[in-house]
Amino acid sequence: MKRVILDTNIYGLIIVDESIDKLKEDLDKKNIFIVYGFPLIRKELRDTPKSIKLESANLRNRLLSIYDEITKNHTLKLTSNIGKLSDSYFDIYKKIGGHASKNEMIKDLTIVACASLNLLDIVVSNDNKTMLSEKAVDSYNIVNQIKNIKTPRFISYEQFKKEIR
Repeated sequence: MKRVILDTNIYGLIIVDESIDKLKEDLDKKNIFIVYGFPLIRKELRDTPKSIKLESANLRNRLLSIYDEITKNHTLKLTSNIGKLSDSYFDIYKKIGGHASKNEMIKDLTIVACASLNLLDIVVSNDNKTMLSEKAVDSYNIVNQIKNIKTPRFISYEQFKKEIR
């Protein structure tokens, strides 16, 4: 079974996916993936304004509901080691020419640090601007190689759906 974390943006894609019921069913029955939650991701979902509606339903509540349903109490903790590793990623990111600010990058770097330190197999994200930018991925690989940590594989939401089926 593959151990996976979904980037915050993926939950938004799931709730608007026409095949959401099939996706949830496949996740439950096929036992291909264990999807882990992380407090930073849940907080980002919780920060969705209460006033936004999706098909007359509260978007924030739907995001939190699908998060809780998919992660099923598989929650990883935010530790100081995760913070230190994400800082290392940022330091290398800047040294190799990354242009985004720490404020723009830190959440993504922290999610990848969490996945790396918890030996997760896959990070699912469609965030090509920050998390999956060439410089960011290079920084994960450089730091993890130095620290002898396995870097998770990165896949898109579409690849994730294909692997479930």
